[in-house]
Amino acid sequence: MLNLNKVILFIVVIGFSLTSQSTSLTLAEVYEIALEEDPELKIAQASYKANKEAKAKGIAGLLPSITTRARTNWNESEIIKGGSVTYDAQGSKGNNSYSYSADLVQPIFRLDRWFQFGQGKALSKIAKAQFGYAQQETILRVTQTYFDLLKAIKNLEVAKSEESAIKKQRDRSKRLFEEGVSSVTEYQEAQAFYDLSRVSRIASEGQLEFAREALIAIIGEAPELVDLNDAYPIAPPNPKSRQEWVGLGLTNNFSLQASRMKTKAAKRNAQSKLSNHFPDIDLVGNITRNTSRGITSLSGTGFTYGENEIEDTRYSLQFSWPLMAGGLVSSERREAYALLEKARQEEILSERGTIREVKSRYSSVMTNLANVEARKQALKSSELALKATRFGYESNTRNIVDLLNAEKGFFSAQRDLNSARYDFILSEFSLKISSGSLSPRDVYDISNFMIK
Repeated sequence: MLNLNKVILFIVVIGFSLTSQSTSLTLAEVYEIALEEDPELKIAQASYKANKEAKAKGIAGLLPSITTRARTNWNESEIIKGGSVTYDAQGSKGNNSYSYSADLVQPIFRLDRWFQFGQGKALSKIAKAQFGYAQQETILRVTQTYFDLLKAIKNLEVAKSEESAIKKQRDRSKRLFEEGVSSVTEYQEAQAFYDLSRVSRIASEGQLEFAREALIAIIGEAPELVDLNDAYPIAPPNPKSRQEWVGLGLTNNFSLQASRMKTKAAKRNAQSKLSNHFPDIDLVGNITRNTSRGITSLSGTGFTYGENEIEDTRYSLQFSWPLMAGGLVSSERREAYALLEKARQEEILSERGTIREVKSRYSSVMTNLANVEARKQALKSSELALKATRFGYESNTRNIVDLLNAEKGFFSAQRDLNSARYDFILSEFSLKISSGSLSPRDVYDISNFMIK
């Protein structure tokens, strides 16, 4: 019976372990959920779908338009004085009249609409560039939130280990003090270190909760996460030259592309407003059919009513030229050219900002690269220092404060190394956004080093 209980317990433990593993998600899996659940990305998608219609609206002004109309009237006739009316078979004095018409207008010379079409194409490209940036920003935001949560989890683990280690020293100091072997000062110092470690652990718990809520805001849940393994390469960016990254940014940066398209759209808008000073020529076709009851015969004694049906077809070349509009056309032209100058200056600002941003983020990557290597060495050194201090404390050559400081330094080095690895990846992603080269492939490359 006892063996059977052990088997059942073993199966339950294994089942729970497999269930826990199945709910742990890699960065790629969280990103795929974000593609379906992230409200910010959905907003960007909807904006893109709406704004890209500017091209279709622009070309509509150059294509023919057809308008149809229909009308029905009820008419009653009565001779007040003299003569008489011969009514229809039903003896009614009233009748219906019907009218159908269709108008076709084909622009022949419409410079303003031609430039509006060019503006619409530019606006559609702006929408595409802005959505491209939103997609890259989603990758960075998901990655940032993912690693923030991992960092919070790691920090809490380190904080708990630190609290446990210092508690052991505090308990030992208390016991030695009670036995009269050590002074009250050592015990009080150990107690102070322990209290500070508890504060650190409580703060880490709060940070973990904040990080978990940030992930929930994106994907609607906070699953278990999979950490990077030690095989993930911490290497210089490719290409290695900062100037090559600047070149990529000037070519591919989505924000800069949008700024350039805004200048083009503003130019087409200014040309459209200038074209309002020119004449317009349209080809107009119209067909109208009227069906009504009216006088079909006339005699000395009265009128005879019957049904009439008339169809008219007209073709015309329509010319219009606005000669005066109270200064409105000139005012709109001046406004449009002022907005064009504004767009040009914003493009210059965006280009310079892109160059500065790429250089700054490249430097950040190189700094974080060096920081990871330095943190690795610092962890090794702090571990050796802790061992030496612990040996010295046991040999009565070092005091409790030295030991507690060494332990605190060791745990701090662990936290710093974890943060440095995540910061390096995030700085790489930021550099790739600035250069316009960040893609989902980068997410999947990282996830290859996340083993469940």
